[in-house]
Amino acid sequence: MKTFDNAMVSSHLNHVRIVMVNTTLPANIGSALRAMKTMGLSKLVLVAPKTYPHPDIDALAAGATDLIEQIEIVETLEDAIADCHLVFGTSARSRTIPWPLLDVRPASEKALQAVVHQRQEVAIIFGREDRGLTNEELALANFHVTIPVNTEYGVLNVAQAIQIICYELRMATLAYEQQDNPDEQSMPVNNQIDMHWDEPLVTQQQMQQFYPHLEKMLEEIEFLDLNNPRLLPLRLRRLFGRIQLDRMEYNLLRGIFTRVQALSQGKWKKSTDKEDQPHV
Repeated sequence: MKTFDNAMVSSHLNHVRIVMVNTTLPANIGSALRAMKTMGLSKLVLVAPKTYPHPDIDALAAGATDLIEQIEIVETLEDAIADCHLVFGTSARSRTIPWPLLDVRPASEKALQAVVHQRQEVAIIFGREDRGLTNEELALANFHVTIPVNTEYGVLNVAQAIQIICYELRMATLAYEQQDNPDEQSMPVNNQIDMHWDEPLVTQQQMQQFYPHLEKMLEEIEFLDLNNPRLLPLRLRRLFGRIQLDRMEYNLLRGIFTRVQALSQGKWKKSTDKEDQPHV
């Protein structure tokens, strides 16, 4: 069997962060750290943990206590994923509307491809012990991830789920190390085709500025009723999350939104001069 360079494997996995939301049991945090270190991951972000710090975290980390010093604590999920390009939300149940859903193995492969080919930062979000992630939190993810378990007894606690996903991430990384892969950036056009890409993808922080602008524009042209939005905002998030905008596309759309707003407010006169059209 081929000998793998642990430093190289870890260098890829350093771009993947595990995010735990409102974790109640400190033992789950410690067990998650042990699972992460075993598989070569090191970035753990805690969103408003219920009990932190706590001796049980040190006790359950069992040799991974060095990762405790690297834990990042934030108040909101948006803060936890602000600089990420690709976000996976773990979910075991169906939601209000369907979302792009992957089993853990293809999700891990997709995450690894995003890291090595596109230099992306990736986050995998885990919810509360008792009820998981809310619909609003899951809407922040590009993809939902599920672990195929025994349908008659599909019971995994959050630390066990983290262990499984960390294992699959490591296996995807080891498989990549066995191949000769080009260094050029590529972008998935669909599930089967990758293309070389010329612009970096935008971050989640940029997308959280994008959606309010889009919704404000739609409200001003009376396409969106904020008092009765139905599922329109959620469907728009699903659409753009699935597309993954690059920087040029992002700026182009924001410019279109601004122009539409100016026209609807009577602040911009329509031009008949073709030279006034934008060049892209």
